[in-house]
Amino acid sequence: MKKRLSIKARVTLWYTGLLILLLCLGVAYLLTFTDRISNQQLRDALQDVVSDAVQSAQFDYGELDDEDVDFYRDGVSVFFYDESGYLIAPRVNQGIQVNALLEDQVLKTARGGGEDWLIYDLYAREDGVGFWVRGMTSLSGTQGTLRELFLLALIGVPGFVLVAALGGWQITRRAFLPVGRMAETANAITSGKDLSLRVPDDGSRDELSRLGGTVNAMLERLQEAFEREKQFTSDVSHELRTPTAVIRSQCEYALSPQAGEPERREALEAVLRQSQRISTIISQLLLLARAENGKFTPNWERVNFSELCEMVALELEGRARERQVEFTLELQPEVWLVGDETLLMRLVNNLLTNAIRYNKEGGSVTLRLSTLPGGCLLEVADTGIGIRPEDQKKVWRRFYRVDAARSQGGCGLGLSMVQWIAQLHGGRVELESAYGVGSVFRVQLPEDPKK
Repeated sequence: MKKRLSIKARVTLWYTGLLILLLCLGVAYLLTFTDRISNQQLRDALQDVVSDAVQSAQFDYGELDDEDVDFYRDGVSVFFYDESGYLIAPRVNQGIQVNALLEDQVLKTARGGGEDWLIYDLYAREDGVGFWVRGMTSLSGTQGTLRELFLLALIGVPGFVLVAALGGWQITRRAFLPVGRMAETANAITSGKDLSLRVPDDGSRDELSRLGGTVNAMLERLQEAFEREKQFTSDVSHELRTPTAVIRSQCEYALSPQAGEPERREALEAVLRQSQRISTIISQLLLLARAENGKFTPNWERVNFSELCEMVALELEGRARERQVEFTLELQPEVWLVGDETLLMRLVNNLLTNAIRYNKEGGSVTLRLSTLPGGCLLEVADTGIGIRPEDQKKVWRRFYRVDAARSQGGCGLGLSMVQWIAQLHGGRVELESAYGVGSVFRVQLPEDPKK
């Protein structure tokens, strides 16, 4: 498999290639512009000198009086010819031999004396005498300037590109340092399985810094999820270990020779109770797992919440009497809402079961239902053992136990289930509790969570 270049190398190559292209275009434009300007200046100077020579020319009896004529000015050599093309001035040979036809007001180039020349001819008449004036200027100066510029570019551009490429590589390397640190952190987590590691924050607020912050936030959530999973596994093992141990011990006792019929019956009843407890734990865990995976679809329908609360309360009334807990209902009639009836029954059942289970002997439980604008308010108040302030946010966790007294009978999933059901219906749950006095759970639900 062909090894690809690193992103830093590719960015530097793209940057260098683009820089070379731009520099080449810039040099080409500079040379073209310089050539055009230089030639234009030569043409203007040539035409001006020739025009001035025509104006300064004086003929005396058909002979040119060249005292006032400047035969060389601004790099332009001036020659006078008669109408037949014979050179009449200057009389001293300037050593320039160019064979080019005389053409009026025509700019042309010709080669002579080993050089290229720009030539301009002008025909004029003075005192009835016709004559030609030719101006010639060498192109070697312009060509030399262009050669010098080209050589300068040939030497300077590679050096500039080299310096720019090294600088670009350094800038790219520094810019990608956070990416390297992210990779190192990920490798360290992979090799050491330490989710507490984080990408260092350099304090900048650029895109890579924000990416590092996002990666850290993701690692934070992964760590929390991993810790919850470990705690969840431990809690499930603990919750299932107790009933399975009871089932095993009761079965062993029932199978022992000294167990009589009454003892075996009691053992079977204990096995049944623990089996029901295991079944409850598993069903609630499956429901929560389906909800978290997005595979649970509520059965939305209009529900008479008043009747539902009364029905659940009647089912638990016997359990309340067994624990000598007074049951009080304050339900506003005909409170309707859209929801999943089975889940709403479980919500009310879990709240009332908790209120009865953790109440004091001779205590009371009050179930209230009232309407709110756009919804309703369900309250379950008890005179139980209460919850300490530092534990009130923790009671919504799965399998969380406030103290040993709360570990008897329940499976630790009731309140987490209540919170999930309320949130599924677009509502929220609040807790008000005083340790040793009692607790009040308030559930606010909208009339229609889909609106």
